[in-house]
Amino acid sequence: MRYVLMSDIHGNLEALQATIEAARRFEPYQLMCLGDVVGYGADPQPCVELIGDKANLMLAGNHDLAVAGVISTEEFNSIARQSIEWTRDQLSPEDKDLLSNLPLQYIDGDYCYTHASPVDPMRFVYIRTLEEVAEVFSHIGQQFCFVGHTHLPVLVTMNKKTGRMEVVRDHRVRLSDQTRYFVNVGSIGQPRDSNPDACMVVLDEEDGWLEFVRVPYDISKSQGKILSNGLPSYLAERLVLAR
Repeated sequence: MRYVLMSDIHGNLEALQATIEAARRFEPYQLMCLGDVVGYGADPQPCVELIGDKANLMLAGNHDLAVAGVISTEEFNSIARQSIEWTRDQLSPEDKDLLSNLPLQYIDGDYCYTHASPVDPMRFVYIRTLEEVAEVFSHIGQQFCFVGHTHLPVLVTMNKKTGRMEVVRDHRVRLSDQTRYFVNVGSIGQPRDSNPDACMVVLDEEDGWLEFVRVPYDISKSQGKILSNGLPSYLAERLVLAR
């Protein structure tokens, strides 16, 4: 089986369309979406529709649940709150019902999928340190943990025998049965690692490899939609800044 993993689309239709088109070369595959389909970007409804049609798995992100009214926006910054309020008006009751009922976590054999930390998925904790990754490994028993939320692509390995952990810088790695993997799949619609290209992860079980794939898209078109809809200009600027 081959898996394509995406997260943090954030209403960026151009980035999502380009990524799905780029993923065609990996067919057949299972598409796993790790949350935050909406928020920030100007095309929440088309993104919900497209990923809903294509994905084999959709998880809830904090922006999805905030837009659906499941969680409060109290802890969101002012720009995020403004975007969430605008997004609510763009979605149908059916769209919001779909988002409100997405699962927080999915476990399938050796794979654990969640938007933020699997230790307490509803708290939407950011995982930024090796100590926090170690806590994840101690909490779950799966070989692979896939997350999003930080918008930063990261791969951390742990040797099953020694417990030694390592941050891997390679874009493509050969998989080993003796290794556990923590994978932040990055962001489709709003990367924050200084690379504005959309980011997805591809995992091939049969051939035994995992790869971070970057996909360029029409950023200026996405920016134009954000500005023309009266959303904060910073949301357009950061698509190029990628931070």
